[in-house]
Amino acid sequence: MIPIYFPHHLAFAFLAGLNPQKYLSLKSCYRFALMVLLTAASIRPGFAGEILSGKDRQTGFLVVAADRGFLGNEEIIDSFQLFAKGRNASLIFATDERTQKYLRTGVDRLLGKGAERIVVIPLFISAAAPQYWLVRQLLEKERPDVPIFHARVYGESFFAVEDLADKFRAIREPAETRVVVVGYGAVDNDSEQALQTDWKRIVEKASAGFGFPSVDVLIGYDKKDEDAEKRTARLKQGLTDAADGNGGKGRTVVVPFHFGPRFDSMMSFDGRLGRMLPPGATLLADSGSDVGAGTNAGEDANPAVRNLATWMQREANRSQPLANEDIGVVFLSHGSDFHWNETMREAVQPLMKRYKIEFAFSMADQPTIERALRKLEQRGAKAAVIVRVFAMEESFRQSVERMAGLDVEGAVRDSDDVNAGHSHGHHHGHGSVVTAPAPRIRTSLPIQTAGGIGANPLFAAVLLDRAHRLSKNPARDTVILVAHGSGGDHQNKLWIGALEDIAEQMRGADGKGFHAIRVATWREDWPDKRAPWVDKIRAMVEDAKKEGGRAIVIPARTTGQGPEDKFLSGLEYDLGSGFAPHPKFVQWVDEQVRIGLARFADARRANMATAEAGDHAPSEKDLWW
Repeated sequence: MIPIYFPHHLAFAFLAGLNPQKYLSLKSCYRFALMVLLTAASIRPGFAGEILSGKDRQTGFLVVAADRGFLGNEEIIDSFQLFAKGRNASLIFATDERTQKYLRTGVDRLLGKGAERIVVIPLFISAAAPQYWLVRQLLEKERPDVPIFHARVYGESFFAVEDLADKFRAIREPAETRVVVVGYGAVDNDSEQALQTDWKRIVEKASAGFGFPSVDVLIGYDKKDEDAEKRTARLKQGLTDAADGNGGKGRTVVVPFHFGPRFDSMMSFDGRLGRMLPPGATLLADSGSDVGAGTNAGEDANPAVRNLATWMQREANRSQPLANEDIGVVFLSHGSDFHWNETMREAVQPLMKRYKIEFAFSMADQPTIERALRKLEQRGAKAAVIVRVFAMEESFRQSVERMAGLDVEGAVRDSDDVNAGHSHGHHHGHGSVVTAPAPRIRTSLPIQTAGGIGANPLFAAVLLDRAHRLSKNPARDTVILVAHGSGGDHQNKLWIGALEDIAEQMRGADGKGFHAIRVATWREDWPDKRAPWVDKIRAMVEDAKKEGGRAIVIPARTTGQGPEDKFLSGLEYDLGSGFAPHPKFVQWVDEQVRIGLARFADARRANMATAEAGDHAPSEKDLWW
């Protein structure tokens, strides 16, 4: 049985805009409907009959959400059922102290299926939501004989940012539109302020790049008492003030973003908002709010239902320790023709038995990376490490972190993109045209990214090995390390710095036996910057001959060679190749995956709080119920 709760009957009157006294005559009808719905809930197919592996049974997932009324709860149930397939999972809707009974039933169900630990997955936009703290306190009273951990709330994930951004993408002429985002769930002034802080954080991330003149946040109340009309008037006045703030210019769009009441398609918090709108303001219709196609809908489910199910799956995966067989690896490298690509595939063949590996040969092209992630999902991966196989650590790092949501969830550093001059696949618009930011990739796989070869000691060792294999007389020969380079002068200095570091490592090893080790970049994609560097490198080759030796040109690349034959035509030199294939390249890729694994472990420890309520939990006497 999946427990379903319904708020007090006066909530119907509140949402319908009826006088509660006049509404009492409908009370008997409400009671009858409630009895029928609860009976239907009791015979809803559960998951007791599903076959679960021992590993799947060990963790019980307790999804908790605020009661929304029938239709809103049905939407959440649809998402839950997509999530719960193959998992030991229960769903609880929080109302008031009566939730204790259903919470006990849900926990007992998990334990009965063999749960040795319970992970609470809170479907709340804010961790300050009073109903979430109600659940935490009730769990504390239950004290089951297994550890309980709390995943982060939905609102702390990039899914919340993307779900709100999807709403913003439906707004035409954003530069002429003032936006008011309306949340729900406050019960007093303190909770209103706390919820508003969290909503503002999400709104700030979601609205970045849209060009709205302003975005305000208002919070509706989830408390029905003698002051309800006053709070409704306050909310209406807030909407009026926001509309008047335009000064007669542009328009105002009210964007509902919440898990508030939705009893049916007419009686809902959004419907009440629509009746409160001042002149000049419009309500953004929620096109993704209809109930999905059903429990077995899968990819055919309503996008909003599917997105929430994917978020639940991702939080479940984030909560679990990861074995090698759980790890998916996206091998992200520049790519070229078939032979170049196959060389890289073959180079990591020794790792294929240890990890699930998919390739995304591109310059961080988002559709190509998403394709690789979907294939890893299909192969049963529980998490993914995107290994950026580029010469520099900063190459495309920001792009990858954004599409994976790490710019929202992680401590992303500011950096200089050494590939900024390429501008492949970025959505910046042209001229004065503002384009909506591209959606991030919603996947059930938690993602970490690592890579950028830089001056890694393994890279230096391989390049030195290449030079030794070519040199006949190291004491006379000059090694010249050449790299791609960048269009920007500052970024190109970063390349030169990395090459100097590699050269110093080579000298510190047995490279000190060479006559000299020099470095340069081609800046090959920027003709106006390239010519002086081609002349400089040609001069290095000629100097090597004048000094009684031979130039050993080593491309500091991920694999293969660059434009050396073209730019050094007519000169005498020996030409090496890049990092892969080589056993130390395999070792480097493995190290990057392990870095990703360590970051997953750190994130799990940081985000999986124990079930103790903590210092910021409201006391029982302060709870609205």
